[in-house]
Amino acid sequence: MRLIPTRDESESLRQGILDFCAQVIPETTSGLERQGTMSDGDSIEFYHQLGQAGWIGRHWPEQYGGRNCSHLETFIIDEALGYARAPLSGYLLSVKVFGNTLMLFGTDKQKATYLPLITSGTAILCQGFSEPNAGSDFGSLSTRATRDGDDYVINGHKIWTSSAEVATHMYLAARTDPDAVKHRGISTFVLDMTTPGVTVNTFPTLGGGVINEVYFDNARIPAANLIGELNRGFHQAMRSLDLERSAMDRIGAARRALDDLSTHIHQEGSAPDGGRLADLPAVQEKMAELYGRMQVSRTFGYLIARRLDANEGASSEFSYGKLYIGLLSQAIADAAVDIIGPRAMFEYGAELAVNDGLLTALYRASPALTLAGGSSEIQKSIIAVRGLGLPK
Repeated sequence: MRLIPTRDESESLRQGILDFCAQVIPETTSGLERQGTMSDGDSIEFYHQLGQAGWIGRHWPEQYGGRNCSHLETFIIDEALGYARAPLSGYLLSVKVFGNTLMLFGTDKQKATYLPLITSGTAILCQGFSEPNAGSDFGSLSTRATRDGDDYVINGHKIWTSSAEVATHMYLAARTDPDAVKHRGISTFVLDMTTPGVTVNTFPTLGGGVINEVYFDNARIPAANLIGELNRGFHQAMRSLDLERSAMDRIGAARRALDDLSTHIHQEGSAPDGGRLADLPAVQEKMAELYGRMQVSRTFGYLIARRLDANEGASSEFSYGKLYIGLLSQAIADAAVDIIGPRAMFEYGAELAVNDGLLTALYRASPALTLAGGSSEIQKSIIAVRGLGLPK
């Protein structure tokens, strides 16, 4: 039986991860000038230290390197990691998406092989789902996995592949039956990124950081790397995407940005007349609204954790939470620019930059938060159909 932490235990856990991050993440973070947080390139060492300290996959069974803790405990950790601005792309894909999916669909051998590598901070995963013609329309993917003896031969092209430049493995979706109906004939695999025939190209993004595309040219992987049932990958991927949308890290990051904005407006000289922006009624009203919405967002997040710990379905709740925090992050970024004015747009390193330009970085990056992991329009459709029972 998984133990649910008490309020005091939850606060102690949160403070513990914040203290850990304060010790491990350097004060001068490389990558700040690019994205307002540590970059994926910094994430390898941090991820390894996170695993060595026992913070990864705590809700998994002890036999796989976990601690058999509650999902609530992991959600508390994720929120604190987001608040600390830790480099999390690889961690989140490894734990939330691949690791949790493996717990649902993997064989005992696959769990015993990969989960301990994740909890120790050794294996870092990227997700090979999106393609040039198959982003939101997952059923249109065309990357092929062709059976050849004891192997599958992979050919195709993936894009928007976060952390592929640092990943050791990929959670890959590929078409295994080209003659099947659109949403069938897809399977999922785990692929070693050092496999011959795998090429990663990396590009900078407007919001900071980098994104990747991955090519497969007759890349051979063992048939034993198939996850779950053959040709049932669409069903598995939908569960994986639900898990990806548990956005406690984003909630933590948005909460930190809002706290930073609050700190700035309380400083003398923050207002054009030399006073405090916090003394202006319009600013007070906007900040109260944003903090109220933040509490709603956290409620969505922790509701999901409670439902998971109770073994209850939470598909529509994942979409509620993901939709809400994406829109809220944009609202915080917009409010920062409106309240602070032109100074809010100075980048990291500029003399007039507010809070080292982190609010500027959020402003640049916030539109992507309504797209990555499924656009806001998709989340609304899921809520309508799965949550409200409306027709497709």
